[in-house]
Amino acid sequence: MKRFFGKKNGEYILIENDELLHLSKVLRKKIGDQIVCCCNDNFDYFCSIENIDKKVCKAKIEKITKCPALPNKDITLFQALPKKEYLDEIVFKAVELGVNTLQLFVSNYSNSSKINIERINNQILSASKQCTRSKLMECKGLINFADILSQLKKFDVIVFANENERKNTIFDIKNIEKAEKIAIVVGNEGGFSENEILKLLKEDVFSITLGRRILRCTTATTTILALTNALTKN
Repeated sequence: MKRFFGKKNGEYILIENDELLHLSKVLRKKIGDQIVCCCNDNFDYFCSIENIDKKVCKAKIEKITKCPALPNKDITLFQALPKKEYLDEIVFKAVELGVNTLQLFVSNYSNSSKINIERINNQILSASKQCTRSKLMECKGLINFADILSQLKKFDVIVFANENERKNTIFDIKNIEKAEKIAIVVGNEGGFSENEILKLLKEDVFSITLGRRILRCTTATTTILALTNALTKN
């Protein structure tokens, strides 16, 4: 059953704008068709289309269930801003692998200091529908490396993918499965500078290696998120 994001209005879900265009013009849904609606909350709304016009689709709620695809851990991905083509993949993987918040930041080796937040939010929407998440991952505004250091203090566990680490792996982090708020810090295609690594190591981070091979930032992010999910049952 196709999924659409809308807003709840009493016993109806209202679908507008691009989602309406996709529903009516691309998928050619009609009155009486069954759809699943999401309202950026914890629930799936099973609906029947009652009316469609040029401005809105009105779908009546027939059943409400808790979304089974919701993450059960509060994971924030601190991702050093990579090239656009890498960022596209990271956004999709982060949504699929249960990240709640994506915090992009500019590091010493970032080649850009701008993001297109509208584009990212559209990718989050698309990925959420594909993996059946009812609540959208939040992408926060771009910040500098120095700004992430103070933010890390509010997490139970901070996992730092450190290319200079030679010994510790994610499996060495004790009680990670009990952590509720988890931060994951990953560099971009250029990695971190020595100064940035030293500053991160002064924080209460778990520095881990992802193996002897140097991974692309997209591969590193996907790997560490997948391992975190396996260990925390996220």
